[in-house]
Amino acid sequence: MNLAPGKIIGTPIQRLEGPEKVSGRAIYATDVVLPGMLWAKVLRSPISYGRIKKIDARQALAIPGVRAVATGEDVKGLLIGRKIYDMPVLADGVVRFIGEKVAAVAADSEAIAEQALALIAVEYEEMKPLLDPLEALKPTATLLHPKVSDYRGLLHPIETPSNGFVDMTWKKGDVEAGFRESDIIVENTFTTKPVHQAYIEPHACVVEARGGSKAEIWACSKVPFALREQVATAFGKSTDDFIVRPAYIGGCFGGKGDFMDVPVCYVLSLKSGRPVKMVMDYTEEFIAGNPRHAALIKVRTGVKKDGRIVAHRMEFLFDSGAYAAFKPQGYLYGVQEV
Repeated sequence: MNLAPGKIIGTPIQRLEGPEKVSGRAIYATDVVLPGMLWAKVLRSPISYGRIKKIDARQALAIPGVRAVATGEDVKGLLIGRKIYDMPVLADGVVRFIGEKVAAVAADSEAIAEQALALIAVEYEEMKPLLDPLEALKPTATLLHPKVSDYRGLLHPIETPSNGFVDMTWKKGDVEAGFRESDIIVENTFTTKPVHQAYIEPHACVVEARGGSKAEIWACSKVPFALREQVATAFGKSTDDFIVRPAYIGGCFGGKGDFMDVPVCYVLSLKSGRPVKMVMDYTEEFIAGNPRHAALIKVRTGVKKDGRIVAHRMEFLFDSGAYAAFKPQGYLYGVQEV
C-alpha cells in the first residue's frame, strides 16, 4: 500500500489503552478487590547483615483481625529468582540487606496488619556488612552465600565460592596487540550510583490460592509468563497451577520485571485460605525495590594519531547487592556481547 509521507509522519496515533486510562476503567493491581480479601504487610530487616536468632509472633497472632503470619520457617529452603535462584522467600536464618523480608502478616485491614508487625519481636546477631564491592571480592572477605555453587540458574560453574557470582568476558581480536600499536592510550574510571526508577505506581499484587496449591495472581509485572515460571519453580509446582492476570503498569523503567512480593502473598493466601493483597509504600520501594545497580567502570582506549581507535577494553564491576535474584539474565544488561 502506497501512502504519501504526510499521511504517516506527523500524524498523531491514539494509544490503544488511552481511553481506558483517562476514563479510570484501566485496572491496576492495586485496584483488584476480591471477596474476603486480606491485606499483607511485611516486617523488614533493620540491619544490613546478621543472623536471626529468634522470632516471636505470638502477640501479633493474638490481635483480632490477624488471619496469618509467616516467617522463614514456613518456607525454609525455598529460593526464588528471575534466572539465578538465590533469594529466600522470607529470610531463612540470615538477613543480607536493610529491607529484607523477615516476616509477613495478613489481616482484615492494612492498619491491623501494620499494628501486628509492630508486635513481632525479632532478635538479631548483627555482623559486619560488606558495603564495598572491591572489598567483597577479596579472598579474605566474608562469604555472603556459602552455598552459591549449588544455586539453580548459575551462568557458569563456580568451583571456588566467592562473592562474585558472575564472571564473563567477551573479546574480539588481539586487544593487547592493538595497545602496542597505539600512539596514545587514554584511561578513565567511571562510577555510577544506585538509582530508583521513581515510577508513580509502587509494586502491588494480589494472590488467591485455590484448590490446594493452585493460585491466581494479579501483579504489576511486565513479564507475566516469567513471573508464573519463577513462582512455580520456587515452590516446586507446575506452571499449570498458576494463572497470572496481567494488569496495567503505572510506570516501569526497568523495575517491574521481578516477582517482588508475590511469593509472600501466595504463602499467606495458602495459610489463611483467603486472597491476599500487598502494596508497597515508598519507604519500602526505596529500601527493597529493584533499583539500577551501582557500577565501577574502567575504560582503556588505544588510538592512532589519525584518530583511528585500534584497541578498546572495558571492565565492568556491578555492585549487585545481596542477591542475584532480580537480575534479568543473572547479570545486568550494562554490558553484553554484541
